[in-house]
Amino acid sequence: MATFASSVVTPERILVEREVEAVMLRTVDGEITFLAGHSPLIGVVQPGLLRLQSEDGSVQRVAVHGGFVEVDERGVTVLAPIAELAEEIDVERARQSLQVAEQRLAELHSTGRGSAEEGERVDREVAAAEDDKRRAEVRVEVAEG
Repeated sequence: MATFASSVVTPERILVEREVEAVMLRTVDGEITFLAGHSPLIGVVQPGLLRLQSEDGSVQRVAVHGGFVEVDERGVTVLAPIAELAEEIDVERARQSLQVAEQRLAELHSTGRGSAEEGERVDREVAAAEDDKRRAEVRVEVAEG
């Protein structure tokens, strides 16, 4: 199979820059696989597992936490606000973060809403805790393989 350039870029660094045979990730339109010669595309990346498959069949796993994917004649570029290589993730820390987020959500769901202002504050905290939970879930999924 033909290869093409791929890169994963965050505001802090270029995480991956290499030739691959396929890039697989989740977009708002669903799971997608990019191969050499894919039509140009710009899409929104959903938090989740990004897989980069090499010519030898090996797969590099990356946790991406949102962002955009661009496919053009040069290859596939993923621009993510946060991304981590599987081997860089501390699994135990990710599990602890997941547990903390789940506990926080349980506390917030049992909290009375009171006034409209209090309800809005709780809703914002619930949304933040759900984001924390999803980020931890992605980190655990990617790290554990």
